[in-house]
Amino acid sequence: MKIKYLVALACSAIAIQAHATSIDFRGGYKTGSEKYESRILLSHEMANGFGGGVEYSMSNTSLPGEGIDQMNWTDTEFELYYKHKLNAAVTLQPGFLVQTVKNKGEAYKAYIRANWEFAPTWRFDSRLRYDFKGWSEKDLNGKFEHDEVVRADFWLQKSFNEKTSGYYNFRVDHKLNDFEYVNNSSNYYEHNIGLGYKLTPSVRVYTEVGYLGETANKQHDAEWRVRFGSTYSF
Repeated sequence: MKIKYLVALACSAIAIQAHATSIDFRGGYKTGSEKYESRILLSHEMANGFGGGVEYSMSNTSLPGEGIDQMNWTDTEFELYYKHKLNAAVTLQPGFLVQTVKNKGEAYKAYIRANWEFAPTWRFDSRLRYDFKGWSEKDLNGKFEHDEVVRADFWLQKSFNEKTSGYYNFRVDHKLNDFEYVNNSSNYYEHNIGLGYKLTPSVRVYTEVGYLGETANKQHDAEWRVRFGSTYSF
């Protein structure tokens, strides 16, 4: 709990000295589980490379008959990071997140990210993250343990012109102990394709379509996710 307040305090300090600030709103829908999701992200970055953000997320519970009007708070996430430019093409970004989850507690996440601008209109990003849930749950052996996950993300991004850009994202998660995902495996995969367009120098809109595997229902429906969002920078 003390770690969460320290991270929140640091985020506030960064906000006061912010060099660049943005507000991002994103809504989404999962087809297989029929679940609506949305989040609001306020982020700040200083000229010296330090940055931070606060993300507020909501969703419904996927019960039959529920719609977007039944959405409730699910979690709040605080993030701190530092960007270090190795050279003109490569940037390293270590970071740390604290997530407060409804009816659960705090989860802690540490990561290292690398961005590589390998061509004038192309960029490759990768991130390796370790997640630790601060609460205990029953594992596959019936023991109460902390769930730990290693997550890897890879992005291939392309700028088509000054206003339009797109990307492909591959994500893989691996549980380090005796827990499993809805696919009855210790591994989870995502494939996402996104497209963004700058309406003005300050406003960008974007969309993303992702394949998340199968749902946990009896029909094992394919789980597709559609997202729409907009970012205002100032």
